[in-house]
Amino acid sequence: MIALIVYTMTIEKTRDIATLKIIGAPDRTIGAMILQEALALGLAGFAVGALLIQLTYDRFPRRVILMPFDQFVLLGIVVVICVAASGLGVRRALGIDATTAMGGGA
Repeated sequence: MIALIVYTMTIEKTRDIATLKIIGAPDRTIGAMILQEALALGLAGFAVGALLIQLTYDRFPRRVILMPFDQFVLLGIVVVICVAASGLGVRRALGIDATTAMGGGA
């Protein structure tokens, strides 16, 4: 899901990315920006999920106990998934031609 969202956001920002390329932004910077977006999405989702668990766990008849270590492992898994999911968006962004910002591309 994160990969789809990051890829869609990258496609929507095609002209912005092309403009960055025209002004001389290195590919590493563009890739880092997309990676940061993916991590922000994943960590926000993790935070909302953790908050909902803390607010509602006592309302359910069966409980699953998440120890602090388990939460750290889950956080690590979320980060790894976000890094992997950003790969498609980064690949798309690095393939954008700089002439797109000037109206020469799609």
